[in-house]
Parts: sequence; structure tokens; C-alpha cells
Amino acid sequence: MATESWMPMKIGKSWYNGYNHGMNMLMERYADVILRQALRLKDGDVLSINTEEENSDFAHLIARKARAITGNGSYIQNIENGKVTGTVEAASDYPIEKKPTALLYLPVYKGYEEAETGKLYTAPELQRFRHLSDPLETGKPMLPFVSAPVPSEAWGRVLDEEGSLSLPFSLLSDLLSLGEDEYLQPLDEIDLLLYERDRLNGLGAVSARIRDEEGTDLSFRFLPGSRFASGIEETADGRRFIPSVYASDIFRAIDPSSAQGYFTATRPFLLFGHIVHSFSARVESGRITEWTTDDESARLFRIYLEQDNAAGNVSELSMAEESSKAAFIEYFALPEWDRMRGAAITLGGPRPESLVDDQSRSMANDSLLTLTIPIGSDTTVITAAMEDWSETVLMEDGYIREE
Repeated sequence: MATESWMPMKIGKSWYNGYNHGMNMLMERYADVILRQALRLKDGDVLSINTEEENSDFAHLIARKARAITGNGSYIQNIENGKVTGTVEAASDYPIEKKPTALLYLPVYKGYEEAETGKLYTAPELQRFRHLSDPLETGKPMLPFVSAPVPSEAWGRVLDEEGSLSLPFSLLSDLLSLGEDEYLQPLDEIDLLLYERDRLNGLGAVSARIRDEEGTDLSFRFLPGSRFASGIEETADGRRFIPSVYASDIFRAIDPSSAQGYFTATRPFLLFGHIVHSFSARVESGRITEWTTDDESARLFRIYLEQDNAAGNVSELSMAEESSKAAFIEYFALPEWDRMRGAAITLGGPRPESLVDDQSRSMANDSLLTLTIPIGSDTTVITAAMEDWSETVLMEDGYIREE
């Protein structure tokens, strides 16, 4: 297929022309970040892009940019109702003879229906609500893959009932520095995140306590056999990539029966498509036993807890510094980015990346659901205890502490 000439880009059912040149520029730069920083494409790669018709123009833009890096065209697979309905070869003057070596998913952000009291949701339905947990048995992937959200009017309306397409564009720009000349330069931040992850693993922490002046005092044991992990992943052959485009947190699984105390949410979070602005809870033997919030959020949280017996267990600690770009954004309405706005805890299923052996996977909180609640601020203190009962500070004043 011959490379297409320039045309206004259609994103989220809206056309952009010269009047909206700034938005087109942001999407050009967003494509660069996806390919060069998140996927880390290299010469000789072949990219497979899965998307719906709504994101077709952006997919073709990415294919053209991928060709400049890889020298190859890309496959674009059209998805309808969760199924691939067709495949085209894009940005290539000749048939592509090589199988994909990198995968990209461009999901269409969809609006939410009202959650129904008393209903048990299927896995696909929970996925649409962004509450489906990952399988705990997941091993290292064979290929780098990234899921990159695309601005749309539906996303804007979740952010604000009277919102517009400009809201998700603004979030992307702020999070990824797309308006700055050096938007492709934060590789040192990635190296620092990996350094902090490895240093934390070297401490040998077995338990931790989170305290915050906003209303949190929570103690727990880390899951035996687990380790600190980051949002930067590696394939089986050692290629690094960032599945969620942006990474700033370090996380580790918690023994699901160990958490004791109470916590208060310090930032809004998404629950069945509804933005929860205030939430406090008490935890006993790892499980939420009582909570305080507004009436609608309480109704939705009861629906969440009713989905399976392990949905209300505290399962993971996540730490991101208050100086990170995500921490300055109130909420994204995307759990994969919302959990990176400081310290947070996860209920339900933890992410599998911190589970390193059969023991940790068998002991982890095996729930169909997952929900991350931000509980950190610049007053958060997280201390850890070692096997010899010595203690150290993991996080203080909004920063992961150095020795």
C-alpha cells in the first residue's frame, strides 16, 4: 500500500483541519512517544496495530511513522465487537513478508452505562468498566506490546459532564510533555525508576506501614516470594517496553489477609465509570469491613464487593513520587495512569509482574476484579521492616527515599 498523502486527522468522530493544527501536532508527537519510548521500535521490526474504525486515521499515521524507524510497513487489524474483522498492510509499497515483532492496541474510549445493583457482571463487562484484573499466571511476553488510549469525546465526558475533546488532549500533553521541545528526552527518568525498583528489592523488606496526615494508618505484610516491580516490562529476550505508554510507579503484592488499619483516598478514582471524590475505609485481616463515602459511590462499592469474595481484599502497594507528572493531574479516568499519582493501594487482583514464582502466584489475592485507590500525599510516610526487625523509610515527603 502506498504511503498516504497528508490529510486532516479524524479522531474520536471529529475532523481536525488547519484551524486545529495544535491538536494534530500533539497527536504526531504522541505517536512518536508510543513508538520510540513505549514500544522502543527498532530497525527491522514489523508493527501490528489493533484498532476500531474510529481510530483508523491515527493508526495509519502511526504506521507511516513506524516505517521511518523500522523500514517496514505495518499490519492494521480492524476490530468490531471485540473481534478482528479485517487486516490491511499500511505504509508499505510491497507485501509484508514478516510476522509482527511488536504489538499496539488503540482502544476506543467508550462511555459507561449505569451499574446495576444486584447484578453479577461477566469478565467482558468488567473489562468495559476497567475493573477486570490480569491473570496471575502471566509470564514474560514474547513481543513488546502497548495499549495507548486515544482522545475522544466520550473520554472528555467522563472527565467532565460538560467536557469536550480538548480535555483528554490536555491530559496527554501534560503527562507526556507533548508541548515541549524535549518531549522525547525523559529516558533518564526511566533509568531512575528501574534503579529505585532494584534498590528497594535489595532491602529485603517483609512488611510495611503507611501513614498519612489525610487519614491513613495501614500496616501489612508483603506477599512471600514477591518483589517490587515497575511499569517497565521486558520480553523473554530482554527487550524493554512500557505497556501503558507512561510509567512512574513501583509496586509490590501484599499478603491478602494481612492488612490492618484504615485509609482515606486523597485523589479521585474511577468506580464503575463514576468518579469517586471522597472515600475512607477500615481494614481488618486484609479485608474492607466498613467505609464512608457519598450515597452513589457507596452503592457502586457494594456492587464491586458483591462480584466475588476476594474483591475487597487489600492486595498491592503502589508508590509514585509526588513530583511525577501524573501526580499533578487530578484524575485521568484511566486506572493504569490514575494509580501513578502518588502512593496507592489496590483491592482485588494485583498486577502479576511482582509475582515471581509459583509460591507467590498461589498465595496472591485471586480476584476477577481490581480497583486502585490513591491514598498518598506529600505527608505520606511509608516505613518497612526487614527480616531482622530493623526498619527503614521507603517513602517520605512524597519521595521514594534514598539510603
